[in-house]
Amino acid sequence: MDSGKPQLLLLHGPPCAGKSHLSNFILSHFFIPAMSKDIFKEVMYETLGWSDREWSRQLSRAAMSLLYAYAHSLLSQGQSCMLEANFVSDLAYEELTRLFGLVSFETAQIFVFAEPEVLEQRFRARAQSGHRHPGNLDHILQYEYGADSIPPTQLEPIPIRGPLLKLDTTHMNPVLNMQHQIAVAAWLTELGFRRKS
Repeated sequence: MDSGKPQLLLLHGPPCAGKSHLSNFILSHFFIPAMSKDIFKEVMYETLGWSDREWSRQLSRAAMSLLYAYAHSLLSQGQSCMLEANFVSDLAYEELTRLFGLVSFETAQIFVFAEPEVLEQRFRARAQSGHRHPGNLDHILQYEYGADSIPPTQLEPIPIRGPLLKLDTTHMNPVLNMQHQIAVAAWLTELGFRRKS
């Protein structure tokens, strides 16, 4: 991609598909400013507190608004960047369409997914690990998050123009993980993102 426009890289997929792991790899090997929805949410948990599901939903909406504001700020300065979140495809399409009306940029997306039954198992294991901020309410959501309850709009890429790389993490193992990393590195290099030495 050599349009001269900044690029917005969207790294997304349903919860527990492997976004954070892949984000860490990308940031370790490429020069690209990045922000995730979870970072914004956890800052708000620490500054505003946490309580029930409705409050968590409000902070999720605020975090998404901040994420798009972050992208707008960098893109309007001609700076490419990456956003990582569990985007809902139709809502993301609306927000990106709005952003296209404000600034000129190109998009590319990495969509990470797995079979719903596997996502359910991973979600419960993560909730029981206690590694995430308690404001995420995983201890409650683990009993509600199931293979049949994942919104279809989280199980599909955002319908926007631009390159798309899909990665199935259903049967993850060290070999497949390495293959994914090699594929992502080659793909990002082809798109013009600068690698770290």
